[in-house]
Amino acid sequence: MKRVVLFRNGSEIDGKVVLVTHSLEELLMSASQKLGIRASTLYTPQGGLLDDIRLIRDDDILYVSEGEDFINPSSSSNGPKSRPVGHVGTSSVAPAAVSNDWVTINVGGRLFATTRATLTTKEPNSMLAKMFSHEFSNLHPSCRDANGAYLIDRSYSYFEPLINYLRCGKLIIDPGINPEGPHDVGRFTGVFACILHLHTLS
Repeated sequence: MKRVVLFRNGSEIDGKVVLVTHSLEELLMSASQKLGIRASTLYTPQGGLLDDIRLIRDDDILYVSEGEDFINPSSSSNGPKSRPVGHVGTSSVAPAAVSNDWVTINVGGRLFATTRATLTTKEPNSMLAKMFSHEFSNLHPSCRDANGAYLIDRSYSYFEPLINYLRCGKLIIDPGINPEGPHDVGRFTGVFACILHLHTLS
């Protein structure tokens, strides 16, 4: 059975993973429940109207509309935005409070040094962000190596495009890197916007 990642039209945050069942109507009903909207239309990342469930591939990224035209999330700052869960009343200066808090991650034997803000700001609802966010203190990061670096069991060459995406907002894959690798890391860490950019490159 296939699954898709759904975003509200015009948004790249709060993606929801949904199983594709038997009909487009059932998928729209699931989208309505997951996203809290009245879903009526599905769009591809290129803005194509999806009207046949047989065209959906496993792990496709789709945008859910309530009837409005497609809004490109990468070019529109006024489109509908999903609200991060659990952030009501959070101070707007919170990211600055952690901007100088550096962490070291050991991915497949290679060390990556980055700030906690990099890991938590761009994709605040990803599993990676929750692992390192002060707001989710009950979610402990992974085990540490002998030097105190957090361990992530993935290939460092596939993790590097993702961490650079979180730093600068651009997904850059060096020649010789199979895009399926960063795709897998994006799914593993819950950074679904990274998967979205991979789909637009393919």
